[in-house]
Amino acid sequence: MKSNWTIEQTKKLFGLAYVASSKNKGLNWAFEMTAKDTDRSVNSVRNYYYAQIKMFEIVPKLADDLGIKIVNSNRSDFELFSSEDIEDLVKTVLKEKAKGKSVRATINKLSKGDGKLALRLQNKYRSMVGNHKQKVIKLMEGMRAKDEIFYNPYTKKLSTECEVDNHKKLVDFVTNLDESEAERFLDLMQRVFA
Repeated sequence: MKSNWTIEQTKKLFGLAYVASSKNKGLNWAFEMTAKDTDRSVNSVRNYYYAQIKMFEIVPKLADDLGIKIVNSNRSDFELFSSEDIEDLVKTVLKEKAKGKSVRATINKLSKGDGKLALRLQNKYRSMVGNHKQKVIKLMEGMRAKDEIFYNPYTKKLSTECEVDNHKKLVDFVTNLDESEAERFLDLMQRVFA
């Protein structure tokens, strides 16, 4: 998956958006064309486009310097998810899945019946699980450290408070031994693994 955008790709995206606007096509056409051209998902292109729009609003000279024409859109402001929103979404879905609720039911509850928001939340959750595994694993490690029960989408199993980090348990055990107990333990380990 590509993450960095070049200036040329950015200019081409905004050029396609301008063409779409002048031909009364939706912006989605520009997003789809750019997605194919750059080997990215349509949602990734859309998110990038609206993030750039916000940046150009803050620094309008940048768009002028790049020769980018901004399309006036009647669309209401597209809100990007904050990292906290994303973390809360993933944690909530994983906790609710552990209770037997589906992703769709959980997201429907979070969106309070707003279909567009539900679709955005579901896409963001699926994107995180599918494309940002290390971030999801880090979130699960934090949940495990707090003894929270959650569904692991990679192992398809529940994480319970009974799960134990055996390495940590062994280190804690050995650390708490006095000198004679440690010698006996090491002697036992040598006989077991000899």
